[in-house]
Amino acid sequence: MGKFFKENKWVIPISVLLVLIPWGINLFFKYGDLETGKNLSNVEWLAFWGSYLGGAATLTAVCLTLSQNMKVIKQNEKIIIQNQENLNFQEERSRIALMPYIEVRIFIDEELKLHKAKLQPPNGFITLSHNQDSKIISSDLPKKYHQIIDLGMIKEINDDRVTISRSSNINFVRLIMTQKAPSLARNIEISVTTEGEQDETKKYLTPPFLLACGESVTLPILFDENLPRGVYKFNVSFEDIEGRIYEQFFSIQHKGSDGYRFTPINNPKLRNRINS
Repeated sequence: MGKFFKENKWVIPISVLLVLIPWGINLFFKYGDLETGKNLSNVEWLAFWGSYLGGAATLTAVCLTLSQNMKVIKQNEKIIIQNQENLNFQEERSRIALMPYIEVRIFIDEELKLHKAKLQPPNGFITLSHNQDSKIISSDLPKKYHQIIDLGMIKEINDDRVTISRSSNINFVRLIMTQKAPSLARNIEISVTTEGEQDETKKYLTPPFLLACGESVTLPILFDENLPRGVYKFNVSFEDIEGRIYEQFFSIQHKGSDGYRFTPINNPKLRNRINS
């Protein structure tokens, strides 16, 4: 009983009002100045009380029904919210289980022969240059860069026909990318923008390719001498097997003859979902 009144706090004040209102009316008509109340017989008062109490009982029943219905509605809303949260949790678990992760690191070329190798697609040498006619990605690096990478110097002939050597502003970054998650990464694309540029100006460096768990691709990047120094931001975008698109970013600061600085890749970020 105590729980009922605790959950239905309106019952006590409403009950008191239902009793006080007719009692007040009774006193008003009986002792007031109105002649109507003084002339009412007991039968008429009993009829008034019967009608009033019947209406009060009906009103109380309606209020109790509405109160119970509201409780049921609130309980159902809680169940719906809980079910939706459980569904979202299950979907998030499923998404994370299928989410690829691309690791990008610097390749240790102990024999210093990578720049002379022939790489098979999707592996390839990426050349960043102001020369619009040069290929961005190729299976082998142009031979004009081989000696520069070997020596770290550029040989030139000056006006006196004397061969001189100077420091090279070329940077050769030996990158390798590995798909670390137990899933499949599809439609992997790599693009680059200079720090401060907008997405619409980014340059795509590779055709789409895919990597299964544990598979790697070697993508050395050569920053040509004519390329301005600065921070170059690389975007790695890919899909999981259900079509969700992810992005990861890493950056390389091209310092010319002072070398380069590599900033590791971040964790995958969900971009959107391809409409099926």
